[in-house]
Amino acid sequence: MIGAGGMGEIYKSHEIQTGAAVAIKMLLPDVADNEISLALFRREAAALHHLPHDAIVRYFLFTVEPVLQRPYLAMEFVDGRSLSDMLLEGPLPFEQLGKLLRRVASGFQAAHERGIVHRDVSPDNIIVPHGDVTKAKIIDFGIARSTQGGDPTIIGSGFAGKENYVSPEQVGLYGGDITPKSDIYSLGLVLYYAACGQKLDMGGSQFDLVEKRRQIPNLDAVDARFRPLLRQMLEPDPAKRLASMEEITTQTFGAAEPAQTFKRATADASSPSSPVAGARKVPTWLIAAGAATLIAAGVVAYAVYSTNDADAPSLDAPQLSPGSAAPRPKSPPPSMRRMQVRRSHARPL
Repeated sequence: MIGAGGMGEIYKSHEIQTGAAVAIKMLLPDVADNEISLALFRREAAALHHLPHDAIVRYFLFTVEPVLQRPYLAMEFVDGRSLSDMLLEGPLPFEQLGKLLRRVASGFQAAHERGIVHRDVSPDNIIVPHGDVTKAKIIDFGIARSTQGGDPTIIGSGFAGKENYVSPEQVGLYGGDITPKSDIYSLGLVLYYAACGQKLDMGGSQFDLVEKRRQIPNLDAVDARFRPLLRQMLEPDPAKRLASMEEITTQTFGAAEPAQTFKRATADASSPSSPVAGARKVPTWLIAAGAATLIAAGVVAYAVYSTNDADAPSLDAPQLSPGSAAPRPKSPPPSMRRMQVRRSHARPL
């Protein structure tokens, strides 16, 4: 067995004729007869059957194991780590995250175009083969499953999802209508985790789940290059949220916006936009003559004052009237035992 949790367990097996590795997802005995669990399991099989996309795990067979009498789903075996395991080591580098985001968004877009909403988007359900994010695979369409030490899974009302990643609609807000935009919101929370190396705290009681989704979370810890997109993905109201996953696949994520710069109060007179541009120039000789006249007048006035008013106060330390020049602007802060799948003994559901 290579994985377990929630309602199912996963085994690594081999196809008899080719020997190729396959993943066998089998319902746990205590839920195999549960109608809701079986319905979710059937839904996943149907979803994968209609999703031939490279970013989505491939579907092979859905039937009942003849000896154990338990439903199972045979699918592509992806040799890799979950995104949740990778993020235990810290956030993804900027370039890696951009590539991963575009990759999985293309898979979700393919699903949405076929009318399929994943409803359980989380780091647990994204597998990265050999650390290559450009080959990432989306798994677990339609079945609720928790991983060891992972987030609790909510099951009910036609959806399953990790509580920390569910959308506002999944907890009853905005009419509770689950559309492709629900996956966009959940992927936004995955993006935050992958960018920061730390999850947004969106779990808790039912009350907490609702209240934490009434407004866009604080995104200050996210790389500024991702923030504009993330704000659109995490809009609480689906009507204001990013329109589709396709918009994510076209993102380039350029350089971060530079800090705002400020210019000195003085303006270049040669610039057309300068407030003094176009002002009439005064001849140099006229400026010099005016200055000389003012100086001469000042000397005469001083002489008259000194000779005619002996009782006048001393001018050795003249008192200047208070005043200060305009301050200069500051710079801105800167992996089951071998299990043979014999179709001749399999009874389709």
